[in-house]
Amino acid sequence: MYKLNSFALALLFSLGLVACGGGGGGGTTTPSGSVLPEVPVSIPASTYLAGSAELGGWNVLQRARVLCGFGALTQNTQLDAAALSHARYLNSISLASGTSILSHYETVTTDPYYTGYYPWDRTTYWGYGNQVAEIIEATSWTYSSGYTSPLQQRGADSMLTLLNTVYHLIGGMYDGADVGFGADLQTVARGVYWHEEYRFGSLNGYQNSARRIKLGAGNLATYPCQGSTGIPTVFVPANESPNPFPAMTSTSQTVGPPIYLKVDAGQVLNVTSSSITQGGVRVPTTVLTNANDPNLDSYGQPYIRTNEAFVVPTSALNPSSTYQVSLSGTINGAPFTRSFAMSTGQ
Repeated sequence: MYKLNSFALALLFSLGLVACGGGGGGGTTTPSGSVLPEVPVSIPASTYLAGSAELGGWNVLQRARVLCGFGALTQNTQLDAAALSHARYLNSISLASGTSILSHYETVTTDPYYTGYYPWDRTTYWGYGNQVAEIIEATSWTYSSGYTSPLQQRGADSMLTLLNTVYHLIGGMYDGADVGFGADLQTVARGVYWHEEYRFGSLNGYQNSARRIKLGAGNLATYPCQGSTGIPTVFVPANESPNPFPAMTSTSQTVGPPIYLKVDAGQVLNVTSSSITQGGVRVPTTVLTNANDPNLDSYGQPYIRTNEAFVVPTSALNPSSTYQVSLSGTINGAPFTRSFAMSTGQ
């Protein structure tokens, strides 16, 4: 099997998007040589088909949000329709053009799956409204033979990939209480090979204040958090668009999994110290904030708001290992501390 195109990522915020988070668990200490057991988490039911990529993505996102205190989401069929139509649009134009395309914009108005230029145009088309955040992921493969994972596993892997980012993680932990998923897989014959295009996306939103999830004054949520398991060991900044570390232009340049901190919008979060250790060995970190975010949105503002921050290990973590994370800083000038244990996957 030949992988011709590695996955690509893209993120766009809607007009007026303001992120806010939910509460997180407290901390504990776990021997660094062990891997944390999976914490049972109750998540809402959905109508996604068993074995579907949508169900795989739903399970991963809901577990992460519930475990870490960002709040459970409710399936919305209008957002489902918008996410699915966009996935089909991207595959349709990719196959028609012979070039793999990943974008939040729909420009080919004659395509049968076209429903609007911007994500909020498409959600409005399907009757939802325009207050949404969209995250999408894509893979393109050409192969002669070989095994590809079942769709539900693909959806789970897609969401885990999207959460192992900077800007996409903001979208995954957005404060809208409604969510929709859409995935599409198309396979065509090309000579003696098979070529497939896969698109996966989710839309998170709210239409009124009652559907907006808030944490409360002075409270902090993080992802990962206490009890998080299977966290990827490495993040490739060049695979995310926009790139949160613009100097790292090669896919061979890597860092560790970003840790996201969030308080309610309107509060100011300041991280004054952070440490990540495993077996007594400290992992160097860097902090991304509103003040040093290298990317600006269409309004000339940093994507990372003043109520958010990222602590990012500057090197990959070890597989199947438990790390202790300690964070401190201020929320609107009031001090906070947070410590937790998380485990990496293989």
